[in-house]
Amino acid sequence: MKLKVLLLMAFVTASTFAQETEFKFSKDGLTDFIVVTYEGSAKDTYNRALAWVKENSKKGYKVTSSVENEKMTIEGGKENFLCSKAGGTNVCTYGTFTIEIGFKDGKYKFEAVGLSEKPNNSTTTTVRNLNDFSEYYDKDGSLKKYKDDVPAAYESLFNGLSKDLLTFMDKKKKAENW
Repeated sequence: MKLKVLLLMAFVTASTFAQETEFKFSKDGLTDFIVVTYEGSAKDTYNRALAWVKENSKKGYKVTSSVENEKMTIEGGKENFLCSKAGGTNVCTYGTFTIEIGFKDGKYKFEAVGLSEKPNNSTTTTVRNLNDFSEYYDKDGSLKKYKDDVPAAYESLFNGLSKDLLTFMDKKKKAENW
């Protein structure tokens, strides 16, 4: 009996401290951050991430703040972030995101910090609260009508950025060690 209790406590502890590897959309908001295992020093990973921002500067990516070899905050944009049909036409928004990447030897933390949307051909910008998506849900907990593309857009944006960064860093690392 004691063994079962001990095993249960170990399982609960392990699952409590498990780190997310992908961003997920829910009524309570987006996953705060993910941790990516990446072989290398914090300094090398930081420099490769900096090169990724530079490579994507044509997309509007820029470092807004940084602590060398420890963390950086990046702002960028995504054309056609969220599109929906309205009156027979496709209406899309431009998404401006802010992410923060923290670096440690052997891993980095990728955090979704902010997101704002601006419909194409509009001057109105809506700042999204990434910690509360209740506006997209009905009282019964189901997604509101015409909002079924929203979760995929959020997840795709932040998971896509993380995967793009990882792919770029792997290619850069391979090129450095040819």
